[in-house]
Amino acid sequence: MKSAEWYLNNYKTEELLAAFDRQDVCVSYSGNYRRSVLSQVHNSCELLFVEKGRAEYQVNDEVYQVEQNTVLIIGATDRHRFTFTEVPYIRYGLTVMPSFLQSLPIINGYMNVYRTQSLRNHHKLIGIDDVIFGRMIQILWQLREETQETGAGRGDMVYALMLELTVILKRLLNLESQNTSEAYKSMNEIKNHIDLCYGGDLSLGELSRRFFLQPNTISKNFRKVWGKNINQYINSVRITNAVRILESEEIGITELSEMVGYSNVNTFLRQFREKMDVSPLQYKKRMKQAMADIDTRQLFENEDTVER
Repeated sequence: MKSAEWYLNNYKTEELLAAFDRQDVCVSYSGNYRRSVLSQVHNSCELLFVEKGRAEYQVNDEVYQVEQNTVLIIGATDRHRFTFTEVPYIRYGLTVMPSFLQSLPIINGYMNVYRTQSLRNHHKLIGIDDVIFGRMIQILWQLREETQETGAGRGDMVYALMLELTVILKRLLNLESQNTSEAYKSMNEIKNHIDLCYGGDLSLGELSRRFFLQPNTISKNFRKVWGKNINQYINSVRITNAVRILESEEIGITELSEMVGYSNVNTFLRQFREKMDVSPLQYKKRMKQAMADIDTRQLFENEDTVER
């Protein structure tokens, strides 16, 4: 097994961006050595396990402090901006797609673990006991190894590791299993439809016809199950995917707005700025600069590996 240092920032930017939006499970190990600010949004849920340094994260409208032995959970499509306040800032990152988690037995009843937590709950994840934090890091290393290989039993092991991590986090947060009622199941189907078909007609009338539910029932139950207004969630998914496309393609703004489901480009521009605080072109420029400024360290590639 390669040493931890070998993995530190030892990735290609394109692969990391793809992991945020398409890979079921991805583990990274990264460090920043300059004080800087960057905004992000992506389709995966992101968990950060801080090994060293301090940072301040603004997730939606709340500010979260992180330090050594802290876990920060950022829900899918939730905008987050971070400032490194003490460097070097080194953390393990785990990104998981919600659709993958929902496909796993038992874990699908604890999807509330994988949402952005309230500030009150977040404080339960600061200064975690060394033994517990250490076990979570071991799980991350095992997940990385399992997801880098193929073969019999790999999927079972990934599930077992994700289940253990989920149980540890739900105990720390003191969360109960969600009620997987018929309302939950139907709202889960609607959410998955939005996630996959964000470029199509997602009006309440269309959703009502597709899922045989009254519009008012959809609005009420979606907020109850997912804690979000359905129209806000639809816009969030659309802008998140617009960001993903901007990061990987050269595309005109009108074409981009149509691709993610907006018939009016001005509505798209307004929604984008509300979500990301900048225009699409400004975001693309800032992202390119941020990627160029990342301190990459290709370490120990040819050295003997050590057991961890």
